[in-house]
Amino acid sequence: MGVPMSQHPDPLDRLEEERRRAGGRVTFRQQLDRCDRMLVGTGERLASTIQPVTAAFLQADAHAAAAATRVDEEIREACRELEESSHALLAREAPVAGDLRRVVALLRSVPDIERSSSLLRHVAESLTWIHPPSMPDELRRIIDDLGRVSAEIFTGAVEAWRVHDGLAANDLATRDDHVDLLQKYLLTELYTGRQSVEEAVSLALIARYYERIADHGVEMARLIAYAVTGQRPPDDT
Repeated sequence: MGVPMSQHPDPLDRLEEERRRAGGRVTFRQQLDRCDRMLVGTGERLASTIQPVTAAFLQADAHAAAAATRVDEEIREACRELEESSHALLAREAPVAGDLRRVVALLRSVPDIERSSSLLRHVAESLTWIHPPSMPDELRRIIDDLGRVSAEIFTGAVEAWRVHDGLAANDLATRDDHVDLLQKYLLTELYTGRQSVEEAVSLALIARYYERIADHGVEMARLIAYAVTGQRPPDDT
């Protein structure tokens, strides 16, 4: 017995369904690109704040350092929005393959920005119990270098996300070694005992904050490498 005419698929209906699916894919890619831009914009905001906060700290400029608190609040709000947008993409579109890797990399990069922002805020808040202008020049120089190199690494990570550079992580990991070395130099200076115990502990923590900011930048670069290539560079590069 033949199939009733009403059960035969209408070619026009099929074409319309394919058109809708194609349009939905375009919309998905546009939304994914928007999430990328949100990540890059938020990362840029943080990266551009690292050196000004470092300078404010070294000059004991409490007013300028307080700006880090406002930036941290703005970055936290942007990160929440980005997380919500990325989770919505996962729920609505169920991406696969490279698209899925990209959304996952986005979601994993958000905490790197958010935590780095919190660390920078801790640097600014350290002015409550440290007076950097009274510190030895060598300590001030090391902290200035820590801020500069950490900012360069984080800026490089954001740029890697902007252009989807899967190779940037290797260079940034090498730069990160410089931050580790600066941290060791600062700790060595503190071992001389010229600072009070409270100042020594606080400065050791500040060095750790910068070291972690740089680490978060490298991790962001590793995540975009994963999104682009499907493989993560090893952590010990």
